[in-house]
Amino acid sequence: MSSQSPNKTVHAPFKGVLSEQCQLLFSGLLVLFVLESLSAAALAGVYWSTEISRTLLSGWLLAFVVVQILRLPLLFVCRQRLLRDEITPTCRLRLSILALSTPLLIGMAGYLFNPVELLFRPDLLSVQLLCASLGLGLSTMALAAYSSHFPTVFLYLAMLLGPTMYRLSQTQAETELSLLVLLSVLGLFFLLAARRIHNTGHQAMMLQASNRSLIDYLNRARSDAEALNEKLAQEIYERKEARQRLQETNERLETMVQERTQALEESNQALGATGERLELALEASNIGLWDWMLDTGRNYHTNFDRLLGYDSAYFKNFFGDLETLVHPEDLTRIRRAMVSHFKGDSDRYHAVYRLRHADGNWRWIEDEGRVVKWSEKGRATRMIGTRRDITEDRQAQEQQRLAATVFENAPEGIFILDHKFRFLAVNARFEQITGYSESMMLGKRVLDHEDTAPNRETYLSITAALKENGFWEGEINERRRNGEMFPEWLQVSAVRDEHKRVIRYVGMMSDLTARKETEQQLQFLSNYDRLTGLPNRSQFREHLHKSLTLARLNREKVALLMIDMDRFKPINESLGHEIGDRLLKAAAERLGEHAGGVENMARVGGDEFTLLLENHGGENVITQQCQKLINAMKKPFLIDGHELLLGASIGISLFPDTAKEAQSMINQADMAVYQAKRSGGNNYQFYRSNMRVASVEQLALETSLRKAIFKNEFVVHYQPKMDLATNRINSVEALVRWQHPTMGLLPPAEFIPLAEETGLISAIGELVLERSCRQAYKWHKQGLGDICVSVNLSAHQFRKGNVADIVDRVLSSTELPPHLLELELTESLIMEDMEQNIELLQQLRTRGIELALDDFGTGYSSLSYLKRFPVDTLKIDRSFIMDLDKSPDDAAITRAIIDMAHSLQMNVVAEGVETEDHLSILRDMDCDSIQGYLISKPVPEGELVELLHTQAYRKAIDS
Repeated sequence: MSSQSPNKTVHAPFKGVLSEQCQLLFSGLLVLFVLESLSAAALAGVYWSTEISRTLLSGWLLAFVVVQILRLPLLFVCRQRLLRDEITPTCRLRLSILALSTPLLIGMAGYLFNPVELLFRPDLLSVQLLCASLGLGLSTMALAAYSSHFPTVFLYLAMLLGPTMYRLSQTQAETELSLLVLLSVLGLFFLLAARRIHNTGHQAMMLQASNRSLIDYLNRARSDAEALNEKLAQEIYERKEARQRLQETNERLETMVQERTQALEESNQALGATGERLELALEASNIGLWDWMLDTGRNYHTNFDRLLGYDSAYFKNFFGDLETLVHPEDLTRIRRAMVSHFKGDSDRYHAVYRLRHADGNWRWIEDEGRVVKWSEKGRATRMIGTRRDITEDRQAQEQQRLAATVFENAPEGIFILDHKFRFLAVNARFEQITGYSESMMLGKRVLDHEDTAPNRETYLSITAALKENGFWEGEINERRRNGEMFPEWLQVSAVRDEHKRVIRYVGMMSDLTARKETEQQLQFLSNYDRLTGLPNRSQFREHLHKSLTLARLNREKVALLMIDMDRFKPINESLGHEIGDRLLKAAAERLGEHAGGVENMARVGGDEFTLLLENHGGENVITQQCQKLINAMKKPFLIDGHELLLGASIGISLFPDTAKEAQSMINQADMAVYQAKRSGGNNYQFYRSNMRVASVEQLALETSLRKAIFKNEFVVHYQPKMDLATNRINSVEALVRWQHPTMGLLPPAEFIPLAEETGLISAIGELVLERSCRQAYKWHKQGLGDICVSVNLSAHQFRKGNVADIVDRVLSSTELPPHLLELELTESLIMEDMEQNIELLQQLRTRGIELALDDFGTGYSSLSYLKRFPVDTLKIDRSFIMDLDKSPDDAAITRAIIDMAHSLQMNVVAEGVETEDHLSILRDMDCDSIQGYLISKPVPEGELVELLHTQAYRKAIDS
């Protein structure tokens, strides 16, 4: 105690001086805070009506107010420290900084508000004298308030008077220079006075602090001496009694010590051996031992340098060190386990958590221990336990868990065999595919089941391949437990140990049933009409070629009947496509009944059918057959309460009388059908060499059509396509309309067939292509998005062979990026001259142009050629979409087309989407885009721009 008192007497005076200085600075701060605020207000007020810029005055006053507001909480903090006697040199420094935070602002007012040209101007003299008076007054107050700390008063005066003195130095007038000298002398005397006051005050404070410290020290020394005397007297009395008791006790202890010493030596030897064995065991088991004294916080650790890379001395505080090293998510778990053990809820403490290794990585640690010592109050005072690194065990468990999850949830059937091909495990998918559960398969081989007998040779060859190569894969037909045969794709691999010996075989099997059914459905669609089940155009052509070949060999005759339904179009347009399709199906069935079967029939267009009569008996027989078909079609059809009447116009071409080859027969039959329709329908016409296809009306329409191109009567409407992934319009299809001067706006069906027949379709197509590209570039420049425009190509354009040149010229003139143009073409168009057309499409694709296959699924070409077509998008024909929510067959075919297109890396667009049900089903099928009246009908450019503007506005809001 006496050793500490001199220290206190030495340092107490300095602390007292420091405390006195801080008190004086704080009280001076409070006074000057008020005076500075009043001075600032006075300066702003007197200069407000002068020539000084009010913006400058407002900015300066705002800066002063902000500084004063910021000083208030800091003054409050300093006051609290002074009240708590928490006085340090840092506290004095903070008070000094607070004192010096405003003089420069006030000094800058004297500099900024008194430009050189305005100094001592008569009308401003009173204002400037007031400014000087305020500065001198504040200097005087600062001299009195801050003189206890000389650096503070020195800097205060320098900041307050410095800017004004600098402004006076900028003038050459003798009056101003005299005033500068006067201020300099006055400032010097202020500093000398401040220095004198500071020295005098400092000596007084030192003397006062020393006296106070000495008085305190003497009071404490006297109290300590009195307490010491009392304690010494008590200790003398106690020592006398203790000496007597010690003598008696020593005699007894000597005997006991001798006995215990011998026993302790024996115990120490045994403990030493046990400790050595324990330490070796801990090192060998890679376990760390810890011993924690809860009452003192001391702890002991072993083997932690090897476990976690830390030296044992690093862990000085058991739980405190854990808080710094344990993963934040695991700390609560450790606390809960400890509290549970301390409360007696568990017989031992056990926790698994992550601890940061010395190398920075997280390691999984398992702690286990228990309390071995309790205080009298039932509090734990000592705890012993072990700690081991289980990171590798956790990783192994995680890998096993992941492998088990993959095994059980894999979409393929998985099985594991031992080296003798006996089942060890199968997953749930294996049971779903085969019908055999794991319990039925364990311990058995594949050939042990009777159902595998038909594939015995196959499995023996698989076994031989696995033994030789360690791998086999292929397609086989297998039987389920219920006896059903199914195709499967099987893969089996050998698993080897570190000695390259086979220990397991792992197999994966996929059920190919759905894929095979899809292939069959698509194969059917490629050759047969979906609606009627009759052969389509492609199959019809193949049949016609075969018939003509046989007829040439056998010198027989063949007749081709082209049958076109009369009055079907108005029925289809007025009552809807659903009734129209059912009417076509009924018509096809009736034609088949009266044609002697459907073997030689085909549907080659919307309402066009063909019938081949092989080795017929002449024109009389053909006439009877035609009349029979016409009479059959005259009978009404009853569909959904509607009594519908159709007719049949039949055109006939004869081999070898009028035609020698298939295409000639088709062309002649078409002309004959046209003649039959011109004759009023419901009749038949044999092709004659003098037949004229064109009528007067057709010639007039053709003349108007030619003029329309030059008169710019064609307009382009656009139908949007919506991307289902983003629910945004990302492309549009360009559809041409004819604004006829007398007939009004004509749809494509009214003039496109004539344009194709007359060869004008190329000019119209080029016009549509140029306008569409120019419009798409305009949208692009207007910031409406990268809208891709789709333009239909006709067969006539392809036949001319200059499509690539036209596209290049249009893209160059419109400056449209190639990826914003999509060309739509039909399957039949490509099939006309497949090799040449595919090469042309490849050229277009290399330019970056998108290609789409339109009306897919209507059956105009063989599906086997689809994979050769260099197209990016398939457009599903609207006939599949109309009954999507009602017909399971349409839904299955649509899904199959989408899956097939995606497997070929193609996008899919569904046409004719008209209801929300259609949209929902197509979303579930992962269709990429939709087009139809649900989004918008084909609209003029102005209406489409409104849609795009609305979409861009919503996108801006969402972002």
